[in-house]
Amino acid sequence: MAIELKEYIVAFIDLLGFSAMVQHDCERPKKEHRYIKVLYTIHLKTKELKKTIIGLEITQFSDSVVLAIPYSQENYKKVVDVISNYQYDLLNDGILCRGGASYGKHFSTEDFLFSNGMIDAYKIESTIALTPRVIISKELIDLVYPASELSKNEHLILESDGLYFINYMKNGNADDSWKAICKVIPDELSDNPSIRSKHIWLIDYYNHQFPESKRKDNHRFVSPDA
Repeated sequence: MAIELKEYIVAFIDLLGFSAMVQHDCERPKKEHRYIKVLYTIHLKTKELKKTIIGLEITQFSDSVVLAIPYSQENYKKVVDVISNYQYDLLNDGILCRGGASYGKHFSTEDFLFSNGMIDAYKIESTIALTPRVIISKELIDLVYPASELSKNEHLILESDGLYFINYMKNGNADDSWKAICKVIPDELSDNPSIRSKHIWLIDYYNHQFPESKRKDNHRFVSPDA
């Protein structure tokens, strides 16, 4: 077998809250298990992604998923659609995820992965993404898009931090998207700052995507009279 590094688009996606879900089911009796079936179903759905694009590689381990495909503009468009649909499906299953997508030299087999693209994507996921979004690296953006096309691209959203993320709520309408969000956001937002910030971001994203259907005050600011 020839071992050759080639340019690939690589996405690294992390399922948020995975450790807490595993801990919940492992520390409770069987009748109280809530997540193992959901996570196994997601695992099976993830394996099926390989069938959506010729040449798409999928690697799953623990709470992480790596998607890789040879670089081309056509493959970029296809893999962004796959990630968008995947994120929205996860949201409907009550699971949030975040990630990064980049490109770089890549080689893999069924049980071996050597990839600068994956390292870049992982760094984006672990240090930059922070909220339930998959960010496209600036280098990949510059490679794929002429500046004139970015402003009218429905597949990406530019956030105030200057980063582009994949617009997964475009896959549903306002009502269905809010029903999905309600599966992951409690009536009273969490006191945990990390969880609370993710939920507030998700509400803001929904209100941006569906400005005519704003549903909830996210309570980002507290009135002096409160």
